[in-house]
Amino acid sequence: MIDTRLRPRTTARTVTGVALVLLTLGWICGTVAFFFAALDPMICFEGCQVGVQEKLHSDRLLIASVGCALVLPFAAVFLSVVTRRRVATVVFIVVGVLPGIAYGMTVGVGAARDIHRIQPRRPAPVQSGYCPCYSGGACDCPGG
Repeated sequence: MIDTRLRPRTTARTVTGVALVLLTLGWICGTVAFFFAALDPMICFEGCQVGVQEKLHSDRLLIASVGCALVLPFAAVFLSVVTRRRVATVVFIVVGVLPGIAYGMTVGVGAARDIHRIQPRRPAPVQSGYCPCYSGGACDCPGG
């Protein structure tokens, strides 16, 4: 049987330290990966045209990038505050949260505005000429 308990030398502080490292890696790598994935459809050479669907996909990836840039540093700050790591708290606020807010206000707001502006319109329903008559009432259809 596998022993799932922590070894006596492994403390909660060590586990939260590893969690902070993983949050930092996810924050940096996720933000950069989503950002470059969003730019990929927009790179176009020699007269090619980017369609509406590609623009929408790119804007959604930019919003995912902003999500990584905001949520993961906030989680790291929360974990740092809970474990009383004062230096880590200040570092994550200065290096992660404040630039993440600025990034969100510039890139995220612009991407969200573009999504709402270029969202493809749903076609109007086609009139079929069928007039349903419901039970319990008179049928108001033309011709009967």
